[in-house]
Amino acid sequence: MNGRLQIALALFIWLLMNIPATAATNLTKLVNKIRPAVVTVITYDVNHRLTDIGSGFFIDKYGHLITNFHVLEGKYTADVRTADGKTYPIKMVVADNKAIDLIKVLVDIPRDKIKWLKVSSDLPAIAEQVVVVGSPMGLEQTVSEGIVSSIRKIPAVGAFFQMSAPISPGSSGSPVINLDGQVVGVATFQMVKGQNLNFAVAANSVLKLKPTKAGQTISLWTFTNSLQQPTLAEKLCRNGLGFSINGQEQKALEFFKKATEEDPHNTLAWNGLGYCQVGMNNPQAAIAAYEQAIKSDPDDENLHLILADYYTQLDRYRKAIESYKKAIQLKPDLEVAYFKLGLAYAHMGQLLEGKKAFETVVRLNPHAAPAYFNIGIADARLGHYTQAAKAHQQALHLNPDFAPAYNNLGVVYGKMGKKDEEIKAYKEAIRVDPDFTLAHFNLGYALQQKGEKAAALDEYRILKDLDKVSANKLFNLIYYPN
Repeated sequence: MNGRLQIALALFIWLLMNIPATAATNLTKLVNKIRPAVVTVITYDVNHRLTDIGSGFFIDKYGHLITNFHVLEGKYTADVRTADGKTYPIKMVVADNKAIDLIKVLVDIPRDKIKWLKVSSDLPAIAEQVVVVGSPMGLEQTVSEGIVSSIRKIPAVGAFFQMSAPISPGSSGSPVINLDGQVVGVATFQMVKGQNLNFAVAANSVLKLKPTKAGQTISLWTFTNSLQQPTLAEKLCRNGLGFSINGQEQKALEFFKKATEEDPHNTLAWNGLGYCQVGMNNPQAAIAAYEQAIKSDPDDENLHLILADYYTQLDRYRKAIESYKKAIQLKPDLEVAYFKLGLAYAHMGQLLEGKKAFETVVRLNPHAAPAYFNIGIADARLGHYTQAAKAHQQALHLNPDFAPAYNNLGVVYGKMGKKDEEIKAYKEAIRVDPDFTLAHFNLGYALQQKGEKAAALDEYRILKDLDKVSANKLFNLIYYPN
C-alpha cells in the first residue's frame, strides 16, 4: 500500500470515528417516536386469502388510519399489524380520493393502544430532510431517509413531491415525516420508463379528504366501486397525472387529450389538459381547457378559482375578478378567493373594492395577518394614515416577525410626521430581516431627514453589499438632498 493511500485510509477511518453522534441520536429518537403509529396493512380477497401488503399510519386518538387507495382497492377485508406485533381489523372506510390515491379508514382497536401522528397542513421545503417508515416488500418497520427534491402542484388534484428517500412495493401508504415529527406526505409508488421514482402525496390532501357513505365496510366499499368500473378516460387520466407529477407535460398532455376525446365531460381530464397547456406556455389553449372543465362541473368553486389564478398569472385582472366572484358565489365563505380578489383589485388600483375584500377575509378569519397588512396598504394609499397604522399594528400583533409590516408602518409614521416612531419601525423590520433592502434604504433616508448623516451613511455602507442601485440612490439623497 503506497503512502498516499495509507494516509487517505487513515483520514477516512479518523473521520468515521469522529462523526458527531448528535444527528444520528436525534434521528433515532424521531424514528422511535414514529414507529408505534405506523402499521402494516394486510389485505384479503373474497375467500380471505392474503392478497397484498401495504403500510399506513394513525392520525388521531379514535383509530382513523391513512393508507393509499390502491392498497385497499378491490379487496374484501383487511387487518393492520401494529409495531408490537398485534393485529386489528379495519372496521370501515371513512373517506377516500382515488385521484390522489388516498383513503382513510377506521380500525377496530382499543383507544389505549393507539399512537398517532400529527398531519401538517404545510408543504415541505425543497431540500428538506424527511424520513419514511413503512413495510417495503413486507419488511415491517423499515426506515429510509432522504430529502425533498421537487414539488408539483396540480390544480384541482393536489400537491405531490419527489424525494430521494427510497420506497418500494409495500411502502405504499407510509408516512413521510419531517424532523419535527409531523407527517408532510404519504408515500406512493410510480413507475415511469422503467425507473423507480419516489413520490409522495402532500399531507395537506389528507386533511381535505371527503367522507364516503357512512358505515361502509371494505367489502361493501369494494362492491360499490365495482359498479363504477373505471372508464378508459379515467385510466388515461391516471397516466396523465403520473407524467404531470414527473414534469413531463408533453407526454401528460397526450393522455389528457385522449381522455377528453374519450369522455368530453370528464372534469379531471380537462383540468389536467389545462395544467399541461400552462406548463407549455399556451395561454389560449389552457384557458379553453379550464373553461371546458368548468362546463363539465359548473358548481365546483375550485375550478373557477384555478381559472382566476391563471388569469392573474397572465395579468388579466378583470377576468380574474370575474372568476373569483363566481367562486365566491358558489362558496360565500371561501377565504382564499376573497384574499386573491383583494389583490386583483389592488393591481387595478381599485383600492376601496380591494380593502372591502380584505375586510371580508378578516371577518372570516380574524387571525389573517396578511389581510390586515393589505388593508393597511390600501388605507395608506387612500391617505387614511391613522387607519393604516392600526391595520399594520394588528398584523404585527398577529405576527410579530412580519418584517414588511414593520417597514410599511414606518412609511405610515413618516407620512404622519412621527419621525422617531418611523425610525424605530424600520429598525424592527431590519431586526427581523437583516437583509431587508427597502427597510435599510428607508431607515437611511429617515435618518438623513432627521439630520443624522453619520447614521444614514452606515445604512449606505450596508446597502452596498445588498443592492448597489439602492445604495447609490441613498448616497445621492444624503449628499444631494435637493
